[in-house]
Parts: sequence; C-alpha cells; structure tokens
Amino acid sequence: MMRIGVRCDAMIELPDAWRRLPGIHICRLSPSETIEALDICIYLFSDGRAGLSQAVTEMSSTDQTKFCVFDQNYEEDIAILLVKAGCHGYSLYDAIDKLQSIVSTLSSGSYWVPRSVMEKVVEEITVDRDAIVGFLCGELSPREHEVARWIGRGLTNKRIAREMGVTERTVKAHLSNIFQKTPVNDRLELALLMKGELPERVRINLQ
Repeated sequence: MMRIGVRCDAMIELPDAWRRLPGIHICRLSPSETIEALDICIYLFSDGRAGLSQAVTEMSSTDQTKFCVFDQNYEEDIAILLVKAGCHGYSLYDAIDKLQSIVSTLSSGSYWVPRSVMEKVVEEITVDRDAIVGFLCGELSPREHEVARWIGRGLTNKRIAREMGVTERTVKAHLSNIFQKTPVNDRLELALLMKGELPERVRINLQ
C-alpha cells in the first residue's frame, strides 16, 4: 500500500476522488505532522503558495520521500526552484485526475515535470558541475590536468604514458601530485570528478 500525505494551503480541499484510488492510502497532513513514514508527499498550493517555504525545506532535508506539487498557476522559476530542491513532480491542478499515473511515474524513479523545466535544471547543473570541476582542478599543472583527463576517459597508467610520451613512473608522480592538490583520494574518485560526478565524500567536504 502506497502511503501518501497531502499538505494543503488554506481553503484548498483534498480531492475526494483521491481517496478511492486503488493501492493508495492517502491522508491530509497537519502543518506539524512529519513526512518520515511517507512514500510520497504532495503539496496543493493556492495562488499565494503559503506552503512553498515548508515544501522547499522538507524537500531539501530528505531523500527518502518523493515529492509532488500541484500549483494553481504555472511559474517556471518556481518549478525550477522546487525540482532543484528535490521535487519529483510539478503540475497544474488540471492534472489532479492523473494522480495514479503520476504516483506510478514517481515510484519508478522518474519525474513528472514540464520538459522545459527539466532542460533548464539540467543546464544549470551542468554549468555548476563544470565550475566545480574547474575550481577543484585549478591548482593542477597542464601535465597533471592532462593526466586527470586521461584518467577520466578510463585509460591505464601504461596507456597514458604512451599517449603523453613519458614513463609510467612520471604518470604515477603526476597522480600523486593530483591527489595532494584535489580532494580526491584514488583513481575512481578522480575519474568521477573528471566526469562531473563528484564522489559523495567530496560533495560532503565541499558543503
């Protein structure tokens, strides 16, 4: 049984049809009730979006619960803010009758948001990612940065040495310097860094 909690702004009612959906236990949450035991938390916003601040706070604080927002008026900037905070679904009220499909989509790990929103979120994440990689690698020499790029492509020390026209010992020396100048500890973390996929440990240290 899917456990779904709904936070409604003032004067917003929980749709009766939702209570009859198969395989779903749905309830309206009070402002003080936690979302810890929920599979999905849904927010029904009024024109004033009174629950926006609480929604962003809750989305940013957990990765155990999926989140979905139904908004009375579409605003791309609000949608982008919510998705970046951790929202998996964003739609206008005219999609309320599609809740069963939305729940299925979110449960599978996918998103139910406008394509333009996802495109802009991905674009912003890519820019941020490139900036972080550039910052972390800013202290590397040109040769060290070249070694790091080859590691990102999955090459062995022997292959890197051949590509650069140096000895394997020189490649190992460059790697040692890279590990001292960046927050990564090994080849795998360096490869992830060069692909823009910061290791969890590195992300934590940067916060």
